[in-house]
Amino acid sequence: MRKTKTFFLSSLFLIGLTISFLLTPGWFSNFPSRAIATMPPQTQTAEFRAFWVDAFNPGFKTPQEVTKLIADAQRANANAIVAQVRRRGDAFYTSAIEPRTLDPNVPAGFDPLQDLIDKAHAAGIEVHAWMVTLPVVSGTKLPAGHVWQQHGPSAPGNDNWAMLTYGGEAQGYLDPGHPDAVDYTVSVYLDLLKRYDVDGVQLDYVRYGAPTWGYNPTAIARFNQQTGRSGKPAPTDPAWMQWRRDQVTNLVRKLYVESLAIKPRVKITAATIAWGDGPTNDAGWYQTQPYKEVLQDWRAWLEEGILDMAMPMTYQREYKRSQKLAYDRWIEYAKDHQYNRQIAIGPGNYLNYIEDTLDQIRRAEQPSAKGNHVAGTVLYSYASSNVYTNVELRSGGSGDLPRQPWKYVPQSNELFYTALSQPSQYVDAATGKTYETQPVWATAAAVPDMPWKSRPTTGAIAGNLQRCAQTCDGASLTLQSIDAAGQVRQLRADGKGWFGAIELSPGTYQLKVDSSQIQQTVNVVAGEVTKVNFGAS
Repeated sequence: MRKTKTFFLSSLFLIGLTISFLLTPGWFSNFPSRAIATMPPQTQTAEFRAFWVDAFNPGFKTPQEVTKLIADAQRANANAIVAQVRRRGDAFYTSAIEPRTLDPNVPAGFDPLQDLIDKAHAAGIEVHAWMVTLPVVSGTKLPAGHVWQQHGPSAPGNDNWAMLTYGGEAQGYLDPGHPDAVDYTVSVYLDLLKRYDVDGVQLDYVRYGAPTWGYNPTAIARFNQQTGRSGKPAPTDPAWMQWRRDQVTNLVRKLYVESLAIKPRVKITAATIAWGDGPTNDAGWYQTQPYKEVLQDWRAWLEEGILDMAMPMTYQREYKRSQKLAYDRWIEYAKDHQYNRQIAIGPGNYLNYIEDTLDQIRRAEQPSAKGNHVAGTVLYSYASSNVYTNVELRSGGSGDLPRQPWKYVPQSNELFYTALSQPSQYVDAATGKTYETQPVWATAAAVPDMPWKSRPTTGAIAGNLQRCAQTCDGASLTLQSIDAAGQVRQLRADGKGWFGAIELSPGTYQLKVDSSQIQQTVNVVAGEVTKVNFGAS
């Protein structure tokens, strides 16, 4: 998620925009456009304040680390922890599907997630289970029963779920263009939801790595079947790019709807890409790196409502003018494009000096020019809170720092946690200069309400096609309200025949498969997911 960026630019993209509008829309289609409403001003009484706590560093792997984490969050006046409990297809919790992590720092028999939930909830702090979604390989040693052993690139035929490049190289990701990979991934999330009292789950790395990725044979075959084409599409083929975006969106939608049916109050969030320069208008979104390069249309997820909160990873260096400007463009765009969902800005404090991160948080908390606020901020990361604790930077990995942190500032993590909530000062050991800071989280704050979760006025449907004229993969459906004339939704089934829709007004609907005479009456109830066993023989 965090540091490596792969950049592939395509001069064909503008052509792609034109063609994509001529194609059948993606896995969602014609959902009601929801206004970019001005959100009520946030105050100190309601603001999301969180740390990303990664599993590659100390943080929550022992009872002692969990206790310290909670104390540090309280000291900072934070109210949420986003903890990485699935690192690469391994579980830092009890899973019925995936093997326990081989991390030797986790004591035998210790459940890091449960201990974190117990201690955080006792302190009034939310816990969000951060799960790396598509990458499942890190290194060569895999625990027994790991998904890559059964469904990696050496698996035969349809059992191969691996994401391949255009040249055929495996990337250690599962391919969202493979229906079995999607269902497996969703099942991992749902299994956790059934077992743990988390406040939210977070999708990370829910994307491709580059336009040259996504060439699993099953994915190519599905694309060709749906488009009437043959062969291997070029990486920058506009239709192929949009098809792959749709696969990622379908994964998010499927998780959102199915989790809504299990635990409707649990928040579904995503750590989203915010590389490069931020857009300055609506059209600019289609030129961004998230949309063009990693095929992650997270703006559309918010608009459709299949994401409760986006956490754009705005990892820009405050001391570099171009990156500071990019950060400001991203946060301005985010404030005005929440679509009645929420966004929490994600500054990369690991790249910045303490005072610079505080400045970035302050600007994130300010209203946009249109008067809109984001829900809060989430900081990456807890373990590396500033340049002084960033080993790579301290070892000379970045020569553009205005003050080279060759000399470690003692206890700089603790300094940072305190500086969030209290007036503070520290001495830069390299220069001898004292820096004074003012807090950004001076008083405690509640987590902002999500009224569509706490007081739902709409319902949802989910179902599976079991009988189609040709294939259920990509089948088009029409959902039309009987109670309210003119309310029509176009839906599309995924590779397993699954379909779903949210934000439906309560009432009676007629659902039909467009390619046949199969139809069914569906009743939608506010706050519930109506399950449809459609076309069963």
